[in-house]
Amino acid sequence: MKNSIKKLTFLFLVSLFSCNSNENNKTITDNNSTTPNEILFEVDTANSSISWVGTMVGIYKHNGLIGIKEGNLSWNGNSFYEGKFTINMKSITQLDTLYKTEENKLVRHLESADFFDVINYPTASFTITESKSENNSITGNLTIRGITNSETVSEIFFDKELSTVSGTISFDRQKYGVLFKGSSKDMLISDDVDLKINLKLLKLNI
Repeated sequence: MKNSIKKLTFLFLVSLFSCNSNENNKTITDNNSTTPNEILFEVDTANSSISWVGTMVGIYKHNGLIGIKEGNLSWNGNSFYEGKFTINMKSITQLDTLYKTEENKLVRHLESADFFDVINYPTASFTITESKSENNSITGNLTIRGITNSETVSEIFFDKELSTVSGTISFDRQKYGVLFKGSSKDMLISDDVDLKINLKLLKLNI
C-alpha cells in the first residue's frame, strides 16, 4: 500500500513539474515571438527631413527644413507602435526668401540661445509611447533643448510600396524654452511651430 502511495505521489509531482515547465516555455516563446506582419525599419537619413513653419504676427511665415540624424521604427501591420528618431538641429535651413540674406541671419538667430541653442543642444528627438491606428496618430515624447513633453503626430500616412511615412505635429515653443528672452519682439512670433515629418524607410528584417 505504501509503495502504491509513493508511486502516485511521484507521478503527480512529475505531472505537475511537466505542466509548469510547458507553461514557462510557452511564456518565453510568446514573449520572443514576432507577428507575421511586423517589420523593422531604419530611417534613411539622406532622404528624410522635417519641414518647419514659423509665423510672425499672423501676417507672414518663414519655412525651411531640418535633417534627421538617425532613427528606427517598428510596424505591426496596423501602426508604428515603437520607434525613435533624432533630429539634427545644426541642419536648420530657410526655404522662403522673405528677408533672406547671404549671412543667413534668420537661421543664425534660430540656432542661437534665443531659440534652439544648437551649440548646447545639437539634437532633438521624438520617441513613440502610444499608437492609435484608428485615427492615424502617434503620441510620443518630444525633446527639445533638453526639455521633454508629450506631443501627438497626426495625419500619419504610410506608403508601403515607397516605404515612406509622413505626419504633422504642432508644438508650443514656449514649453521648450524656445523664446526670444527679455525682448518684446517675442510677442510678435507665434508660439506654435508646425512640422511636417517625411521619412524614407529601409527594411531591416527582409
